[in-house]
Amino acid sequence: MRFSYLIIALALSLAACKNSERKAPNGFQVKVIREGEGEFAGPGKFLVMNMLYKDSKDSIWNDTRSKGIPVVILVPDTSNIKNEKGMESAFRVVKKGDSLELTVTAQSLFENTWQQPVPAGVKPEDKITFLIGCKEVTDREGIQKIQADIQSREMERMQKLAVEQMALDSAAIDTYLASNNIKAEKGTKGLRYVITKLGNGPKPSLESTVKVNYKGSLLENGTVFDQSQAPIEFPLANLIQGWQIGFQLLPKGSKATLYIPSTLGYGQNGSPPVIPANANLVFEVELIDFK
Repeated sequence: MRFSYLIIALALSLAACKNSERKAPNGFQVKVIREGEGEFAGPGKFLVMNMLYKDSKDSIWNDTRSKGIPVVILVPDTSNIKNEKGMESAFRVVKKGDSLELTVTAQSLFENTWQQPVPAGVKPEDKITFLIGCKEVTDREGIQKIQADIQSREMERMQKLAVEQMALDSAAIDTYLASNNIKAEKGTKGLRYVITKLGNGPKPSLESTVKVNYKGSLLENGTVFDQSQAPIEFPLANLIQGWQIGFQLLPKGSKATLYIPSTLGYGQNGSPPVIPANANLVFEVELIDFK
């Protein structure tokens, strides 16, 4: 008897994993890899999904799992259902727990669903495959909680990366200074600085507008990426952290060289095309005046 129960359970399990198809209201075919539970998400509900999509050459265009941030799609009301021409109609036949596969031409994806022209280099007839896993079906309150959780986790991830990058930056700057026999003072958050001319006036605060001359270069190769042609004024609070920290250390009339880690500069994004990601910077500065 136990053996027969095992056979039945196995058969049910295989049946649940067996591929089938659903038809969206506009006729779009949806392949069901794994059947979810409950009813289809109705209008006003939010689908929280992992999503991977790729072209016919298996080149992955996007994979939300690698970023840890799911796709959220609102199931719209039915007032515009007759105008749904593309795969957007498929999201009306999704349940929690579904694993689905959608295949659509590039032309339909861009023109009907994304409502934009097919980009150069993409053939309109190319097949784009979407692999979707619906993690949750929820309401607006549920989405707000999910978004808050994502933001919290993303903040923790960014803080961890910043700590790791700061360690790398500090090591690179200290190695550069030692290799070039430069004795620098230590500022906060990894800043290093050398005062080449000490002024005798007061020091600015973060609320000050500073009048300066400067030249900025990359620590790695010395490439100059910016240089003032005449004295220029900046609100200090609007500048990178390296300047905010560094200029508050300088009395009026001072000249200095600031060695700024990327975490106090332009960070992981850089400032294309002149400043790459995670670039440590060197600024030769002169604090002429402030107000």
